[in-house]
Amino acid sequence: MNLRLKNLYSQLKARKLDAFLVSLPANISYLTQSLSRDAYFLVTFKKNIYFTDSRYTEEAKVFLKSNALLKECNGLVFERLAQTICDLGLKKVGFEARYLPFAEFSKIKEQGKGGFDLISTHGLVENLRQVKDAGEIVKIRVAARIAHLALAHIQSFLVPGVKEIEIAGEIERFMRYQGATAAAFEIIVASGPNSSKPHHLSGERKLQNHEPVLIDLGAQYQGYKSDLTRVFFLGKINTLVRKVYEIVLKSQTLAIQRIRPGAEIAEIDRVAREYIASKGYAKNFSHNLGHGFGLEIHEYPHISRQEASAVKPGMTFTIEPGIYLPGKFGIRIEDMVLVTKKGYEVLKSGAIN
Repeated sequence: MNLRLKNLYSQLKARKLDAFLVSLPANISYLTQSLSRDAYFLVTFKKNIYFTDSRYTEEAKVFLKSNALLKECNGLVFERLAQTICDLGLKKVGFEARYLPFAEFSKIKEQGKGGFDLISTHGLVENLRQVKDAGEIVKIRVAARIAHLALAHIQSFLVPGVKEIEIAGEIERFMRYQGATAAAFEIIVASGPNSSKPHHLSGERKLQNHEPVLIDLGAQYQGYKSDLTRVFFLGKINTLVRKVYEIVLKSQTLAIQRIRPGAEIAEIDRVAREYIASKGYAKNFSHNLGHGFGLEIHEYPHISRQEASAVKPGMTFTIEPGIYLPGKFGIRIEDMVLVTKKGYEVLKSGAIN
């Protein structure tokens, strides 16, 4: 039995559940230790069952091996799920309330004909995913390295007249040639005043001289993601832009220096936020300081002022303070951090360990 499933069984026992129906692809991938597509995973104390259709059965046989029973269900998945639950005599089945659509929940209940109860749960697998094991960290390092290489590569393309969308396209092309299976998310290239929008959609605007260009990118490698943001400058940098950039960089440095096992997440956020506020830009930094990343680009832990929990070795998350002046420009600097036993490591573009 793999450790991930063992930890999940402990969660199920604590909640007095007979089984757990997993529907979020990232959670299924985590538990089966392979990329999952269009599947459901029923975890029980006797056997684990992977439900999918004929498009994926051949690859599923390879990665499941003897760890789970494979059930092919072409067009009959909800009927097969309900029938299996009934055949196994399961009465209390947990499900992922955030990820199982109501229509699918209703179909499973209908097919079950009252033979079992579906019990709402939140974050069972996501909480386990917060601390990465050695194998996950290797993949994250590769994804981080590809992201850094892409940023270095794209700098020569940042010239007046090139469209944001063209820059985004070149970044994704380059990352795929470096081994990425995809971009981790829709790449953000925000030039000039567009950089004041934290999640700007890269568009037709052409880069112009004497303005900032914010680039937020990430690579996906074997399911694991990276996330990195830098601001580049074309031509001269005016005094205000330089001032804001230095404030954001300092706030990030102060926050990263607070990272260590046992440090309260809210305190890490507070350090960066208070520094920005002390410089008069409190209202211009409205989002969280960062977020966990791994199988999803945004996952636990949330690095925010509301999060009272402490960081643990093996956690990976971003630190990304920003200041946004609507209609003018925005500055965000984002790095990826791995919590170590003694402190932290900022994931760079160096050799893969």
